[in-house]
Amino acid sequence: MNIKQNYYKGKNILITGATRGIGKSITLELSKLGANVIMLSKNEAALDLIYDEIKDKYKTEPMILKCDLNDLDESKAQEIANVISENYSSLSALINNAATLGKMSSIQDYDLKSWEKTLSTNLTSAFLLSKYMIPLLSNSKIPRLIFTSTSVAQKGKAYWGAYSVSKAGLKALSEILKEELETIPELKVFNFNPKATRTDMRALAFPAEDPLQNKDPYQLISYYLWMLSEESSTCSKTYIEFGEEL
Repeated sequence: MNIKQNYYKGKNILITGATRGIGKSITLELSKLGANVIMLSKNEAALDLIYDEIKDKYKTEPMILKCDLNDLDESKAQEIANVISENYSSLSALINNAATLGKMSSIQDYDLKSWEKTLSTNLTSAFLLSKYMIPLLSNSKIPRLIFTSTSVAQKGKAYWGAYSVSKAGLKALSEILKEELETIPELKVFNFNPKATRTDMRALAFPAEDPLQNKDPYQLISYYLWMLSEESSTCSKTYIEFGEEL
């Protein structure tokens, strides 16, 4: 990539699931590059620790948003938009990264409570945040709307239940938004599949797998930096996979 020096400095980027795994890696790397990261998570203690680390090391202007995405509704989404508007001049990007694996079982054995929680956290919250952040993104010079995908979004797989359904829904949502937002040509929508990565969620899904066989989340950073950059402005694709040449 040929990213301009200081390109990310001063950009305001909202990341969900910012305290663990891929979200944490993106949060710290973007902060290192000078971006102001708006960190959303339900884990207040972890948010505080990362906030202090960022302020100490990188001197940017991060923000903490404590929120359980399972409980997100229109009122809370609007409140998040209001808080961001009050503290930042614009929003450069929304990275919908947070997700829960939910229950690994057959559909016949899937209980409604687990189904609804997984759909709310993974899909409905991304819909609500996208809906309320788009007006803020439209005021940015090179706005980005990014969703984190998975291989079971492309093709359903037995026992992946609501997780697979929610990620397939996100893929469809990103494709819908790409068409609907063509009136804002600067706003690019991406759906990124990181593939097998060393995260807590991966360990839950594949408990017998050696985690060291999977890549570290920091190996994904170049993809996120590219999606956020000016270089991705001419890309016509919405769905991107790890391993593709940028």
